[in-house]
Amino acid sequence: MDYKRILKEILNIGREMLRAGAEVSRVEDSMYRMCKSYGFMHADIWVIYSNIQATVETAEGDIITQIRHIPSTSSNFDKLDYLNNLSRRVCRQKPSPDEVANMLQEVLDRKPQPACLEYLAGILGGTGFGVFFNCGVRDAIIAAISSIIIVFLGRKLAKTESNPLISNFIQSFITEVFIILSVYVGFAEKSGNITVGVVMLLVSALGFTNGISDLLHKDTLAGILNISNAIIGAAGIAFGIASAILLFKGVF
Repeated sequence: MDYKRILKEILNIGREMLRAGAEVSRVEDSMYRMCKSYGFMHADIWVIYSNIQATVETAEGDIITQIRHIPSTSSNFDKLDYLNNLSRRVCRQKPSPDEVANMLQEVLDRKPQPACLEYLAGILGGTGFGVFFNCGVRDAIIAAISSIIIVFLGRKLAKTESNPLISNFIQSFITEVFIILSVYVGFAEKSGNITVGVVMLLVSALGFTNGISDLLHKDTLAGILNISNAIIGAAGIAFGIASAILLFKGVF
């Protein structure tokens, strides 16, 4: 049995689970189960949101260590669902490394969800929060357009920028400029209410919550990283909105 390739594919599955938004404890548990199913005598697996390290001992006494670096993560629960099913299938069937690689590639090659759903979710979220924060009809229209801007910029920046401070700064700055302009021309009235509603699309509540969950599971380093990223993202939002107000509010 090619233990090196088996471990390689197990780490590849763990990497993709992390990139799809899985919790550290879920990834570790899945990898331990897959290693056990292939008969490794012992396994030590360490996972944080940017790195996976695994050392296993084979039945012949060989020690194998492999590492994966994860440059960025996001939330794709549709893909994560298929990856969870794949890990269970690997444990149950114990396929060859080539078969595992093919099954993983099938999951990665699945057609992504249409962009219109992401835009629709953004509109419903941003407009809904805007109405919750007492926006009128015209303010709600601006909130919907602002939500479209945020989703559009988020999709573009996701391809080139993984730093939440920079990406959130750009999105919040451009969106706030649009909101200020809409108030200046007289179409909207409550720029603050619109901003508070729309900015909820950028707040990383999921990352902060997962960080608290990691801390409760004694994954201290992973929890600190998650909470730190959430705080950095919030700082980017604050800097972007404040910069737009300072630069344009006085002019208009």
